[in-house]
Amino acid sequence: MAQPEAEFGQDAPPGGARERGLTAAKAGVKMGRNYARYLSRRAVGANKEDARGELHARNAQDLFGELSKLRGTALKLAQGLSMEPGVLPEQFSEILARAQYDVPAMGPALVHRIVTKAFGAPPESVFAEFSMRAAAAASLGQVHRARLKDGTHVVVKVQYPNVRESVDSDLRLVRGLAGRFLEKEAIDPYLEEVRDRMMEETDYRLEGANIEEFAHRFEGSRILTPRWVPEFTTERVLTMTHLDGMHLKEWLATGPTQEERDRNGQLLWDVIHEQVAGDSLKVHADAHPGNFLFREDGKLGLLDFGCIKTFPLTFRDGLVRLYQARMDGDLDGLLQAYAELEMLPPDMEGDGEDYLLGVLDQLGAIIESLYRPDTYDFGASGLLDQFQDLIPQLTGREAYKHRRPVGSQHFVFVNRLLAGMLSILTQLEARVDTRYAKQLLDTVVT
Repeated sequence: MAQPEAEFGQDAPPGGARERGLTAAKAGVKMGRNYARYLSRRAVGANKEDARGELHARNAQDLFGELSKLRGTALKLAQGLSMEPGVLPEQFSEILARAQYDVPAMGPALVHRIVTKAFGAPPESVFAEFSMRAAAAASLGQVHRARLKDGTHVVVKVQYPNVRESVDSDLRLVRGLAGRFLEKEAIDPYLEEVRDRMMEETDYRLEGANIEEFAHRFEGSRILTPRWVPEFTTERVLTMTHLDGMHLKEWLATGPTQEERDRNGQLLWDVIHEQVAGDSLKVHADAHPGNFLFREDGKLGLLDFGCIKTFPLTFRDGLVRLYQARMDGDLDGLLQAYAELEMLPPDMEGDGEDYLLGVLDQLGAIIESLYRPDTYDFGASGLLDQFQDLIPQLTGREAYKHRRPVGSQHFVFVNRLLAGMLSILTQLEARVDTRYAKQLLDTVVT
């Protein structure tokens, strides 16, 4: 994990819609210049693949640099894109993945002001110890190590200024950009879904309550969570107990054995399926590498409970019926599930319907391949290549002819959860036993 130097920390990100729009526009200008450079290199005979790789790397670096200044919703969306299997070129995914836990930190003076305002007293009075150097910084806030006066070691998450105030302006910006490719009105339900979760994620008291709920759910299992310290928590400052462990990139650098990779992959695979199939209908929907800790005791640490999605029962059960129909080869059941989940609009017919059904069938075949065998080897499957091969059909000329999003707005967080899980398991090159997950999914809806 990056250890930002406090003295080189940034001030507050821009909060006004105009300021944020100008910052985003700078990224567009830089990317335009990079494209001109790419064309000039191609004109003088540069290798096409090398030139395109350099273009992607420059664009990703410039985009990350400008979004890092904005933080908030804009950077959070970039983080999500970095996890979508096959959606972005490799150079983009690698650089934008830094949004998970490697963003320039706020300077100590600003942190001091925020904490003092939250508690009505400076951090050196509230805590026995408080490190002004950020242990990590991400899209919505940064964390500082501290110690309570009773000796408990804790982590204090401090939210960046203007995050809540900028949610709507950032989403309007995203709506404008997406409107070049999709009907703006059609994407509104999806953006509204993102907005609702983002507003929840900026209230750290809700996150504290989520921490406690999931801590009780996982009690006695091999999943560990921090514990909430409510008396030292406000809407924008959250205190929780410290949890030891390494993030994925650090842990992989230690050279874990295949057995250790498999064990942690199995834990991740099982705990996500338990949440989806659970009676509470609540799912930790932010499955990116920065939110998992790999521990020496063989347990898996789970962090960041701001983005918790509660699925409507009808949607969750429809999702499971879709899986069951696919596994059973039940075409009528599959079409019924598509309709229930709004994946096949009733007014779509002809070429558009045929095209969509073809794409859904190919996507379903990839997902089915995960569950068909009793053991799935993420290190030998070429899973991301399969998604990459499907991308042209999702973003190419034919897809543009049918420019409308499909599926319930709740898929926003299903996709996020699935993309995160598959990305981590692929990096782990884990071999997982799928039988327990299949048993869970087979018994949810009968």
